[in-house]
Amino acid sequence: MNKLKHHLIPLLIGLIFAIVIWQIAETFIADFWSKTCLSIFGSSFVEMPTMDKNGIPMRYYPSAGKVYDPELIAYESSRFYKTRIEEPRKNAFLLYSKWLEEHLDENGNIPHNYDYPKAHLKKPWFSSASNSATMLALTERAGNLRSPETFIKARKMLYTLQPEKGNFSFYEKKGGIWFQEFPTEPYSLSGMLKTLVNLSEYYKLVDDSLSWELFQQGVIALQAKLPELAKKNLLDDKYHYKNKRSEHLELVALLEEVNSATPDSVFTPFIQNYQAKSKQFVLFQFFSPFQPGRILGFLIGWAVLYLLAYLFFKPLRTGGREVERS
Repeated sequence: MNKLKHHLIPLLIGLIFAIVIWQIAETFIADFWSKTCLSIFGSSFVEMPTMDKNGIPMRYYPSAGKVYDPELIAYESSRFYKTRIEEPRKNAFLLYSKWLEEHLDENGNIPHNYDYPKAHLKKPWFSSASNSATMLALTERAGNLRSPETFIKARKMLYTLQPEKGNFSFYEKKGGIWFQEFPTEPYSLSGMLKTLVNLSEYYKLVDDSLSWELFQQGVIALQAKLPELAKKNLLDDKYHYKNKRSEHLELVALLEEVNSATPDSVFTPFIQNYQAKSKQFVLFQFFSPFQPGRILGFLIGWAVLYLLAYLFFKPLRTGGREVERS
């Protein structure tokens, strides 16, 4: 009985601590573990941002390795543009936006020059998220450098987002336009939200009526499709490799950005439900819907905490006898 007690108490203590830690800090643990694996082993279970030796952003994908992801480079370019009052940040913005301009193809689009098995894609392939993010970054670059040529390149990318002009979007049967992150897999929620955010930011910069029209059409399509894509109020994108809770929070944040740009905040009721989902008791989150990756991570954490508790409460041996710790 004593031996059983020596295991049950550490198991219970480990479970309580694991629940509390996962409830509060699961996303931080997932991020820390992923970065640690990438830095030590050169690989990770989820996608992670990194950099090359010249300071250009790269992204690690479990199926593709370290690659130059134009959407990430464009996002970082715009992020540094907004804080360019500091010289290092301005230099980073100019470096990243220059890279984007130099890597446009002969049609003025930005290619992904790597295979992406998760969405059954061979290089080169193109994405509405990357094209719209590059459009925004080049517009910012054009304004900063007073370059009409760069602005024309950016505006051309806006035209390609129309269903009639390119392969980045299509008309939904229920109305509106859906913007595709992956040409082989139409309903990537991440790419759709990022494209809408980029269109909204572009409209703020240049007051272009086409960008606003495309944004409005995208909102119509998203309103119709979102309830179907949000399984049990969990926002998930099956085409990406991410911790599901981290991804959910990231997609909710993107949806909030889209919602803030709509005149009547049409997504507010959705957002409230999705925010409540992330605050739900963590053990319930694992099974609604079923998420084996998160469950495995929790079980590993529980096992580690159990072992620590067991070692702490393990009886001391004195003179051949076991003595309880006081």
